[in-house]
This record gives sequence, structure tokens and C-alpha cells, in this order.
Amino acid sequence: MANKNGPYVGVTGFMSCNEVREALTMVPKKSVRRLMVGILMSSKTLAGQTNKWPGRYPKKEAVAGIFADDERALNLVHYNTDNPETLFAQLTEITELAGPHLDGFQLNIAWPPIAQVQKYRKTNPEKFLLLQIGGKAMAVAGSAKHFAELVGEYLPTIDAILIDPSGGKGQPLDPIKGTEYLSSLHNYPKLGLGIAGGLGSRSLYLIDPLVRMFPNLSIDAEGQLRTRPPEDKLCIYTMKNYLEDAFPILAGQK
Repeated sequence: MANKNGPYVGVTGFMSCNEVREALTMVPKKSVRRLMVGILMSSKTLAGQTNKWPGRYPKKEAVAGIFADDERALNLVHYNTDNPETLFAQLTEITELAGPHLDGFQLNIAWPPIAQVQKYRKTNPEKFLLLQIGGKAMAVAGSAKHFAELVGEYLPTIDAILIDPSGGKGQPLDPIKGTEYLSSLHNYPKLGLGIAGGLGSRSLYLIDPLVRMFPNLSIDAEGQLRTRPPEDKLCIYTMKNYLEDAFPILAGQK
């Protein structure tokens, strides 16, 4: 099994421990990739409120019970906030809230304050920190060259980046743009690389060229694994199909 940081095959939007258990049954024996268990949280749900995606964001009191105590799992809280200037305090609160099986965070924040991230890293050196590069962050970067420069400012504080312009909305992955942006990070060999955007069992072919170029690539899926609104529930059958196909593809077996 790979180290606790990755690479991984991810599913985001878990709402129960039973869903996690079902997903873990799809991890092949001797896989070098973990199952990334993504639980969504926001500054609203941290404050005890309900946000506009109630089928994806569990109540904060439930988070610790969803994560699995399993070496095949990389347990991450995917966090977005309306108050990035106090990010350290929020991450510290969630670290206590999410329990002993929390492995780290995916920061769904467009270029969060570096000092806040560094402060958390200093006090929690064992946690995995993943920076999501969503559509807003990519718009700020403007070009692959500037993107690489911006990412470099977060090193060595962060462990990995995930390029995800879709932001969980199921919009299709652009492998050409993904290749350009991932390739721009060639000067950072220790940085974990991931990509997402409309991935599901029917769209995994889009990552074929990326896997050949980046053999340790991580991926994540959210929007394409869910039932239609208003239910917007994680579909176990669809999730399992995705995982069944994704692990061999990333291992170069398909």
C-alpha cells in the first residue's frame, strides 16, 4: 500500500459510514492507490447551518462517524469557507470535530491565505494538505505559467494539488488543458498531482492520456456519482462501477 498521502482514487460527498464501507470493498488487493474518502464541509455547516447542498454536506456532528479506520482509506475533509482570513482557527476546530481518523484537508478555496495554511501545517505536521484548483483559482492564474508560480508559493506547505474546474458540478474534464497545467508543475517533483471534472465510469477514458504522462496521478469524482436533484444522493451502484473501472485504469491494467 502507498504512503498515507496518495496516490488515490477519490469519491467525494459521503454522508454515512455504510457508503464508505461499500466503497472500500472495491479497492483491489495490493493496490498502490487508496480510496480517498471525501466529506464536504463549509463555514456554514461548521456553524451548524444547512447550506444549499444538504444531500452532500453532513451535519458537523456526524463527520467523525463517517470516516473509516482503515489503511486503505485517505480520509479528507473538503472545506470551503466565506472567511478565509480565519482559516487556521476553522481548520483547527474541524480537526477536533472530525475525530482520530481524519488524515487531512482538501482546501476548496481559491488561493487561500498562505500564512493561515502555514500556521496549520506547523501545528499539524502529520496532516495531508491538498489544494484544490477550481475554476475561480484558474481564472485568477490566467495561464499555466502563472499557475505554476502561484502553486510554488504554497510549497512545501501543501502536499498535493487537485485541478478541478468543475467543482463537483459534473462538468466534463478537459484533458488538453489538464495536461498543460499539470505539466507546468514539472519543477515540483515531490508535489502530488490530481485531476477531477465530470468523472464517472462513462468518462474515465478522458484520463487515459494523463495517466500515461503522470503515472502517480490521483483522481476524484462527485457530481456524476449522484442521483438527480432534488434527492442528490450518492448512488452506490454508480459509485461502485466507477471504482471498479478506475483502479485498473490508473494501474495501467486497462
